[in-house]
Amino acid sequence: MVELTPGGNAPLSDSKVTVRVISGLAADISSFRLYDSGKVRGDADMVFYGQKQNDDTSIQMISDGTNSAFTVDLSRMRSDVQRIAFTATAEQNAQITSLRSLEIQVEVNGQSVIRGQVELQGRPEAALILGELYRRNQEWKFRFISQGFNGGLQPLAEHFGVDIDSSTATSAPTSAPAPTPTPAAPPISLSKVSLTKEAPRVNLAKKDNFGVIKVNLDWNQGKKKTGLFARSSGIDLDIGAFVKTRNGNRDVIQALGERFGSMNSSPYVELQGDDRTGAVTGGEWLHISGQHWQELEEVLIFAFIYQGTPSWENTDGVVTIHIPGQGPIETRLTDGNNRQGMCAIARLSNVNGSIEVERINQYFSGHKELDKAFGWGFSWGRGSK
Repeated sequence: MVELTPGGNAPLSDSKVTVRVISGLAADISSFRLYDSGKVRGDADMVFYGQKQNDDTSIQMISDGTNSAFTVDLSRMRSDVQRIAFTATAEQNAQITSLRSLEIQVEVNGQSVIRGQVELQGRPEAALILGELYRRNQEWKFRFISQGFNGGLQPLAEHFGVDIDSSTATSAPTSAPAPTPTPAAPPISLSKVSLTKEAPRVNLAKKDNFGVIKVNLDWNQGKKKTGLFARSSGIDLDIGAFVKTRNGNRDVIQALGERFGSMNSSPYVELQGDDRTGAVTGGEWLHISGQHWQELEEVLIFAFIYQGTPSWENTDGVVTIHIPGQGPIETRLTDGNNRQGMCAIARLSNVNGSIEVERINQYFSGHKELDKAFGWGFSWGRGSK
């Protein structure tokens, strides 16, 4: 493996690579597809926690937490893309030193081939440009940069030309009428809500139609681990939901028993397939019809380990709720009881037409115990996939 110091570069041996960022504590990582100007041409050129792939899927974010990564297919990269920059930001705009450790790696076929270790001691910045993939004589190389930015992710994104949604309004000059604006896509939102023990709830204002509410379960899909929790041991981490409608109907949505649900009829919740090993890019998705939100009373989101030894702290598991017009809402599954294979993650409740999202993060030995704890009243038997 090639070890780089800041400013150093190395050639790539393959067009399909994984760029991995490993930190001591959870960090927000991003990538920016850049052109001759050194800027993006649109918000689709940015990939981050709120937009986990670009418009042609040549760059995809595949995990979160302390071991985060992007898959990059350089063979499908647009010919006018000159660089792809990778950045890291400490959460809550803390100094980057709070991460305790930070490195970036380039992997080919699951093997690390290039590595850059960031020296964090004495650094006051809240964000870093870690490295970049760049073209040179029609070939791709990687450069380790380690350049700091004060102020966090927003000034970093704006440096690369991303149009950021901001609540600060600016007035047009009064000496001349403002020109008719050209219709454009709404600016990208960097707002993110992390549900914690200290701040377990968020309330979203009532709407006639919330659109498609997407709930994502993602876990460590990075380097193969040794021991009982290795990917090769066939760990199957599943997402599901208990659903209650306003007319009193109750249902269970999960891959177990092939209860995939429906978006167009009751219960208005649908599981988007089943990832048996975590190998599917982006993890598992559960969709909720926000168009029918007024017909729903409660959706209790859960995850369970269908196969493998429970080890929640090793999953780097994160559940993210995406609601159109809102920043992503996330909660992490890293503090569970390792003898219990099921987690009640979050509850979405209809409160007078609004959505209340509540972090739960309670762990149980199975479906029956979770049901009893929350009083759903289902009858349970053994099931399979």
